Amino acid sequence: MNQEDIAHREKMIALHKRNLYALEEMLAKYGADQPLHLLNSVTMEREAIARYTKEIEGLTSGKKERARTEALANLPRRHYFVGREQEIQTILQSLNPNSRTFIIGIEGIGGVGKSALAAEVSHRCLEADLFESVIWISAKESVLTLHGIEPIIPEAKSFSDILIAIGASLGNPTIGNMTIQDQIKHAYNLLARRTTLLVLDNFESLSKTEQRDILDFLRRSPITLKALVTSRERVTEGQIIHLQGLSADESNALLEWDAQQKNIQLTREQNKYLAELTGGLPLAMLWVQGQIAVLGYSVTQVFDKLNMDTEIPILQYCFNHSWNLLRHPNEKRLLYLLALQPEAVSREALREISGIEDDDGFESAVSDLLQFTLIEYETEGDYFSILPLTRRFVRTQFAADRKFIQQAELKSSQYYSGLISRHSDFSEWRGYDKLLLNRNNILSAAQWCYKSIQRKLPNTGSLPKKTKNIAEMLVQIGAQFGSVLWQRAFWYDRLTLAHAALRAANLLADWRSVSTFARNISWIYYYQGDYLRALRWAEESLSATTITQDALVIAAAQRLLGTVEIRLGNFDRAEKLLRDALEASETDTVDDYGIYSKGFAQFGLGDLEFERGSMKKAGGWYQKALETWQDPVRKDPVRHVSYALNGLGFVALREKQFEDAERYFKEGVQSANEFGRVEELARAQLGLASIYLDTNTEPKAALMLVTEALEGFQRQGMQHEIRLGQELLQKILKAHPQLAVYQQSHG
Repeated sequence: MNQEDIAHREKMIALHKRNLYALEEMLAKYGADQPLHLLNSVTMEREAIARYTKEIEGLTSGKKERARTEALANLPRRHYFVGREQEIQTILQSLNPNSRTFIIGIEGIGGVGKSALAAEVSHRCLEADLFESVIWISAKESVLTLHGIEPIIPEAKSFSDILIAIGASLGNPTIGNMTIQDQIKHAYNLLARRTTLLVLDNFESLSKTEQRDILDFLRRSPITLKALVTSRERVTEGQIIHLQGLSADESNALLEWDAQQKNIQLTREQNKYLAELTGGLPLAMLWVQGQIAVLGYSVTQVFDKLNMDTEIPILQYCFNHSWNLLRHPNEKRLLYLLALQPEAVSREALREISGIEDDDGFESAVSDLLQFTLIEYETEGDYFSILPLTRRFVRTQFAADRKFIQQAELKSSQYYSGLISRHSDFSEWRGYDKLLLNRNNILSAAQWCYKSIQRKLPNTGSLPKKTKNIAEMLVQIGAQFGSVLWQRAFWYDRLTLAHAALRAANLLADWRSVSTFARNISWIYYYQGDYLRALRWAEESLSATTITQDALVIAAAQRLLGTVEIRLGNFDRAEKLLRDALEASETDTVDDYGIYSKGFAQFGLGDLEFERGSMKKAGGWYQKALETWQDPVRKDPVRHVSYALNGLGFVALREKQFEDAERYFKEGVQSANEFGRVEELARAQLGLASIYLDTNTEPKAALMLVTEALEGFQRQGMQHEIRLGQELLQKILKAHPQLAVYQQSHG
């Protein structure tokens, strides 16, 4: 475009406007009787102004279009993009001319999609005419291909390279012939003439000196410039956008699109597993599908490589740069600890397990890891975590410090064992949720204990001191944390933990614990409807108690065995066992466990009479259990009263005393909710649904309640209750067929 042409037309417009003003003044003197030749002259001047204005618009429009085309040619190819809408909107708001933000850093580990996000934002900026120019400069030194990591020549390796690129993009390609100070001045002059977005990709590849010079340049730049910086390290200036992996839905959308492009087909389950395995890192997911589509690997082969191959290129590409920058052993050791744990770790746990006694040294190591975006910080609870693929990479480095890893595994188990001891007491139940934040890490510690004692079993009868200590720690975790898992309805976890702890208890000849863990296992099988297996473990629990001679432990085993016998229809034996348990419990009710045991013996007798069909006797026993658990000696009766309330509710329901039944069940819901008793909440919901069906008062509420109850039963695998819930559901739908449509529409 010729700038002189535009200037000429602007002069002509100014001339015609002066002529127009003069003619309008002359016409004003004539009033209503205006000469025709003057009117024609006014029309001609206005047409000339409009013509020249249109020509200028055409010339400038062409200039804008050419500038946009040139800017698009300078940007990376725009690939399929999914997710990140919140981040995009935040960035676009900051790039708005009215925003005072001038530097925006997009940070995250390699492969998380920083460059893709910057490219998407750049294209959107051009589409929205936010900037007249967009300059993309990459310092990337290597690319990941399907065959490995390949070096490339970066577009810029120095501050001067970036100034030269700015000059070349804005019409001064000879800027590189100047001194660095003159380059800076000319770059500022060029940038001041037009609004510009400068994208610096892979900023971490530049030296620290170059980074400081560039940031200083950006701080002093004219207001017409805004900068978008992508880096694996934390950008110390401006607004920070921290990227994590894509969500499950976003990952699935990306994988399905890429599979269509590559003409391959992974199942939704395989996509889900791949997203979990990679932590939703886009580059890793696409690389895996490329291995399948182009190199011919099977899905299983690639997943195995990702799980077991320590030299797999994707791991090296994403993490080698950051790993090699770690300056102090403390930084790597904190990463080792995070990689050892399956889930996030608290600051307190990291500090204690790592053994870093110097507070400044610990905080400095944490700061560096955050700087290199190798760890994630969770402000709620003060926890730290790493992505699954980061964990995979760090675990490939364990061999470099095997001694520390072995010490850390032991210290992790000791730490979590101590944590449980401090917070698992029955009186602490309102704080169990906080303890359960560490659930998977605690279970991992228990698993390590189990594997350790399995590897070090002696040939002789005596246990080495270290093995004995680990076995005792596993028993303690099994007993204390097992109770927490039971009361918070993590039954499958408790079953696994009880089996492991039982092995340790047998090695220690700790028969009280053997009985306890066998009882734990039996109860879970009982609730899941496997009564024969429950019977076997209940008998084993009772057998172990004969060695202990502990009255309350014997009573607990008798109570369990009696409860199982009820389900098997052996009522006479059940009654004897439950009465023996009650008698033993009544002699020792000075502590909470004695009261707990007495109440459950009474509750068991209530269940027995209920199955026999004697509602009056059943109600009497349930009432006694309720009163026992509400004994003033007991400081906290909330934990188990839902059992008795639901028992009383089902008795009232059977006797058609619907108002009483509804009251009991609603109180049962309240108690179960407060304590977190999933199974008792579901039983109370089942009872309420039965009332609403029998009274034909709230059929829709009955359907909703039985559906929720079934979800609770199914989550816990409670086969007997699942069958009762399904029978009630069919009765509701049979009595109210119109609700079938409602059920389908609400899942």
